[in-house]
Amino acid sequence: MKRLTAFLLAVLLMTAAALAEEISPVEQAARTIVEDFVNGDYAAIVSMLSEDTQASVGPEALAAAWTAQIGNLGALVGAEYAEQQGFAVALLTHENGRQQLIVGLNETGEVQTLLLQPVPEASAAMERALPEGTTAREVKLFEGTEMELGAEILVPAEDSGVYAVLIHGSGASDRDETVGANKPFRDLAYDLAAQGVGSIRFDKITFAHPELGAETVEDEYLGSVREALRVLRAETGASRTIAVGHSEGGMLMPWLVTECGFDGGAALAGTPKKLWEISMEQNLAVLEGMSGEQRDALQAQIDAERQKGENIGALSDSDTVFGMTVKYLRHMESLDEIALARAAEVPMLFLWGDADFQVSRADYEAWREGLGDGGPFTYIEYAGLNHLFMTAQPGDGIANAMEVYARTGQVDSRVAADIADWAMHFVAAE
Repeated sequence: MKRLTAFLLAVLLMTAAALAEEISPVEQAARTIVEDFVNGDYAAIVSMLSEDTQASVGPEALAAAWTAQIGNLGALVGAEYAEQQGFAVALLTHENGRQQLIVGLNETGEVQTLLLQPVPEASAAMERALPEGTTAREVKLFEGTEMELGAEILVPAEDSGVYAVLIHGSGASDRDETVGANKPFRDLAYDLAAQGVGSIRFDKITFAHPELGAETVEDEYLGSVREALRVLRAETGASRTIAVGHSEGGMLMPWLVTECGFDGGAALAGTPKKLWEISMEQNLAVLEGMSGEQRDALQAQIDAERQKGENIGALSDSDTVFGMTVKYLRHMESLDEIALARAAEVPMLFLWGDADFQVSRADYEAWREGLGDGGPFTYIEYAGLNHLFMTAQPGDGIANAMEVYARTGQVDSRVAADIADWAMHFVAAE
């Protein structure tokens, strides 16, 4: 899923958002660390680290890392800061390239996560033309308010009356869910239109208005999805509507179907498992490429976060687990997606690619274990497709995720064809 928390999520999906008027403690820490790197004050950076992190990171290691980056990228010429689910991400622009600094704090305000990584230059996104006869219509959600969001409706040449609302994964995403060189929601919307299924896709509120914040998934998703559905019906007269959620949007699909009144829903690379558990699995996968003291130190951090996750009821709302606030996680855990899916009594489709290194087979199969086969539930998996439902290459994995998503790809057209076929048979037929 898009939320590669703790050590990787913000790297993959960071969007340099507008700065809020007040700088958070984690962003202030990132700013201070960047200044210390520039000034060569590596001891000052170490003094900000937690005891566990200090055990694996010393001034010499920091000096070596920064010097190596400067040697490759040249002098620092600019920095942009954003905050993603409790982590600060500093996008550092140098004379010859870019790198990212990821900073996370523990409960006492010490720096527990500190990553300095190059940012691969993404290839240009693949250009695509609208399917023949399809019309695109620019609309606004929450028009005229401080929450106004840009959106686009596609009306197919052969309009079946079935329309999809495309629902993003976590983090700040534009309407195309742009990730590196890829635009999976644009691809999916275009391919659905070619199959006679219209759609609306919109800029996520955390992308367009980071200043508003999103303390719960209700803040992050529900209002925008409900408004997108309202505008879609008003503009098109859609007879049937489906929620198509990717990653965290897929995790929340049964809840959004229930709350918004969709006629069906599709979850792409979703799971009903707890979000912090998925984050833990992803962090453990990152450890596989490490060795020695660094691995031991990070393993200790993961174990500490796991213990917090298992005892989340005893934590305060402002505490964090794998970089996500307890308030956010507790609200999400209160939504029993399996029970909601059963109670909804509408068709639901679950899709997954077996080369997905963010959502495992066990994560995906948790849907089938909870809901069973048949009835209103359909499952489809794809050999060789990754988390974006694009063709994977040998060697792709969580360790080189930035390179994977910087590589130009396109959503496999079978995905839209299968969604459209399912919608025609199970949704439009009702």
